[in-house]
Amino acid sequence: MMSHAHATTGAAAWLAVTATVPWAAGWVPLPPAEVLSGAVATAGAALLLDADHHAGTIARSLPPVSRWVARGLGFLSGGHRHATHSLLGVLGAGLIARALSALRVPVAGEDFQLGAWLMIVLLVAFAAKALRVTRGWLSSWAVSLTVATATTWFAPETTWWLPAAVVLGCLCHLAGDALTSQGVPLLWPLRPSPAVVTPLWRRNGHFALPLLGNAGSRRELVFVAVVDVYIFCVAAMTAVQGASGALTGGVPSWLAATV
Repeated sequence: MMSHAHATTGAAAWLAVTATVPWAAGWVPLPPAEVLSGAVATAGAALLLDADHHAGTIARSLPPVSRWVARGLGFLSGGHRHATHSLLGVLGAGLIARALSALRVPVAGEDFQLGAWLMIVLLVAFAAKALRVTRGWLSSWAVSLTVATATTWFAPETTWWLPAAVVLGCLCHLAGDALTSQGVPLLWPLRPSPAVVTPLWRRNGHFALPLLGNAGSRRELVFVAVVDVYIFCVAAMTAVQGASGALTGGVPSWLAATV
């Protein structure tokens, strides 16, 4: 699956789970600020597993830091689509996010969430590059630093929602790649060979449900277009909900009537 598709599916999943507006399940309801902040973080997290590719889009998202991260992950994971593209890789990403969320330093008498801020800087850079919000290194750094600072300010309690966003984004990445022809090594480091080779379970131990065909196919483009519309609608309603709550302490009557 292409990077744009990964980012949009991650954001859409977070909105569906946490938003309390029409078209969202709201299984884990959060305030609008955390819904929108988490959507950005999850969009970036949905690209995190591709940070094992030293020449990929993600490696070029926040130079030179992103390049260092990509080279390190690629070395540790054994190359692209190995350790990172597995359930064990998702668990590792979640544990790293949880550890960073607990890293705080005193600033002006307050605890600054340094670890969360650093991770959000990277995640925002990933998402912005994939969605073509940024082009050069200067805009990448400016957008990432600004959004990360705003996120830690307006949605400060990252201890649980940031690791959740990272895990959800990574799971969306695995699901997205599993919907393409290449599949993913879910059980890495195990690579069990099937008794009968099928498109669902490959000889190399990859699992797939190739409904979208090859990455970048027309089916994938149509799928992404639908997801983009969903994100726009749910994010817009959530933003209106948050603005109304800030001004009046409530939800717009037209929105409340439909929830």
